[in-house]
Amino acid sequence: MSQQFLLVKARNTRTGGSLKQQDLTGARFTLAQSEMAHEQAQRFADSLTARTGDQWVPVVESYTPSRRLR
Repeated sequence: MSQQFLLVKARNTRTGGSLKQQDLTGARFTLAQSEMAHEQAQRFADSLTARTGDQWVPVVESYTPSRRLR
């Protein structure tokens, strides 16, 4: 079975839209780092709330990376 990771997101409470936060260095949160992922999601949501004026809530979802064929 493939390893699962956690995805940091934020959801807009007015529009229902969501944004994911992407680490361009390739770093990922493992399932064991759940608390750190939730803290990062809260910071992400807070920054979006401050920037847009809409309320954003933190979301953390698990995912399994896909394999790329060469």
